[in-house]
Amino acid sequence: MMTEERKKEVVEGLKKAREFFGDGRNKEAQESIDSLIDSLTDEELTMEDDEYEYVDFKSPIEEGIYRAERSTIKAEKDEERKEAGENEPDENDETDKELRLIDFPVSNLYVLSGSIAMEMKDYGRALEQLGEAMEWNPTNPEIAFEYAEAVKRMGSADQFFELTKRIFPHIYSSQQLAHAYRNAAYYYETRRDADKALAMLAFSNGYEENENAKREMQAIMKDTGIEHKQITSDEIRQICEADDIPFGPDRAVIQMAGGNGMYFLEKKNYQMAYYFISITYDLTRDPQLKDKLDEISRKINEQNND
Repeated sequence: MMTEERKKEVVEGLKKAREFFGDGRNKEAQESIDSLIDSLTDEELTMEDDEYEYVDFKSPIEEGIYRAERSTIKAEKDEERKEAGENEPDENDETDKELRLIDFPVSNLYVLSGSIAMEMKDYGRALEQLGEAMEWNPTNPEIAFEYAEAVKRMGSADQFFELTKRIFPHIYSSQQLAHAYRNAAYYYETRRDADKALAMLAFSNGYEENENAKREMQAIMKDTGIEHKQITSDEIRQICEADDIPFGPDRAVIQMAGGNGMYFLEKKNYQMAYYFISITYDLTRDPQLKDKLDEISRKINEQNND
């Protein structure tokens, strides 16, 4: 196990590299973070083994999404083996490994290294480092967005679009949804499809108002001679269905977050109940969930005053 002293060294090293990066000292930042990453390669908890899959989630919802995905994959593989008449489990099945959450920010190290590489326009290295970060944290949308951005800067709009669509099942906030639809709008702009670009920008602003998105809409309308365009929800849905873009938040994420919220509420763990139900409310804006959050908030206050 990594000692508390060693964990502190990792955190301090990450902080130092971030300071270099923030000051624009990119070369020093890269050298600092890469040295720290290299020092961890021999650490016991960063090595693969046959028993555990080590992961570095940043939030309970990311862990919940990943566990649900693993369960689905495992069930599908078990069914395939059953249909093939295979009774013995696959020894190489990664979903049979036990998840072990590490308690130091290893994915943050790779994210920072990738971000520095992006700033230095070394996109190949950025992809390599961000790919490592996604190995440690497979369900963090922000890492996936950064990876897609590196691909975009390398000039592959098609791949950027496909990578963006893959992020949707892991999205758990309205801001992330807005980001994804802005990415889709960028793709349509590269294809000179003003109508679809405007639709995606309008949809994104429904989840998070963004000044850059508003300015982009104005620029598109000016370039195309459109003074005003009313975009309906049905039109947006048709675009999404035609191009295989999820329309709104992923239902599995909503159900999982809501289910966890109600479970913790029943257990009177009001902090966790509030956490999960607030995610569901943010994605759906269901007024009944707002009432439920107000109720839980009152219970938290009562507990704190006891």
